[in-house]
Amino acid sequence: MASKTTGLKNIAFELGISVNTVSRALRDCDDISGGTKEKVRQKAFELGYLPNNISQFIRRDGKYLIAVVINSFKNLYFSIVCQKLVAIISQKNYDFTIVFSLNKKMGIEVLKQCISQRVDGIITLLEPDDEAIESARLNNIPVVLVGRDIDKEFIDQVYMNDEDGGKMVANYFINYHKLDKFVYVKMANVECSKRRLKGFEETIRETLPEGQLVVIDEKQAPGELTSLIKKGYNGIFCFNDELAYAVLKQLNLEIPNFRKVYPHMHIVGCDCLNTREDGLIDITSVDFDYDLVCQTAFDLLADRFQNAKRPRKSIELPVILHQRKYF
Repeated sequence: MASKTTGLKNIAFELGISVNTVSRALRDCDDISGGTKEKVRQKAFELGYLPNNISQFIRRDGKYLIAVVINSFKNLYFSIVCQKLVAIISQKNYDFTIVFSLNKKMGIEVLKQCISQRVDGIITLLEPDDEAIESARLNNIPVVLVGRDIDKEFIDQVYMNDEDGGKMVANYFINYHKLDKFVYVKMANVECSKRRLKGFEETIRETLPEGQLVVIDEKQAPGELTSLIKKGYNGIFCFNDELAYAVLKQLNLEIPNFRKVYPHMHIVGCDCLNTREDGLIDITSVDFDYDLVCQTAFDLLADRFQNAKRPRKSIELPVILHQRKYF
């Protein structure tokens, strides 16, 4: 009589192979040898393995299944990148699934979702925590991280040169607008926010030693920005465009016609969403090639499928500064 408690982990343990290999063997994927498939099928029969998900009855014709991990459907940056990744994955004749996290990082709950869906690889826009990385490693699920630069051996990553972006913004404020007081609105505990601040701060210190910089996080912004602007802090660099637009909205509420009241105040964001989504106000923003980022992330994962033991790759891509055209 078949046991309903037998799962892929039982089969993997008995054979001394990974859960991912067992999963791909049972799905008749082309990259698994005939001998391994036969051993897995035989052991599954002996243990009374029963699929517990209807998707396991569907043969994907050897296609790899790639999970794209996000934690917000409202975040326009995530939405744009996710759409581009899905388009590339589909064009390459791979399957995809969107996995949603309730947290700011990719944790073990996300890995459990991916394992239950038998994914072959992950492209994540969220920084994975150590437990998730270890689970992915143990299950031989390669992970590509987009937009973050972390020192984790198992993770391939593609990210933007955020320090250069911060430097460009500082030079824009200092040389183009002749400002000397600045605010950076950070996103707390986000790796790329720290790199943007580093480039911004270092350039201010080197180019304008007498310049003044105040750093606040996104939760402090509504209560503190108006006061800082009244004190002459006219160069406001926001971690991303989402924050920049939130700042613009708040200032419009607090100071009617604030651009006329404070004509020397300038707000800069990052991600350049207005050039990709209709209806957004044109603001100065750090920009990069979205298509190149997404293609690079896919290429890293596809290469990992073929070269599982290769050293990790970390690829940094250039940024430019988009200056708003209308004042």
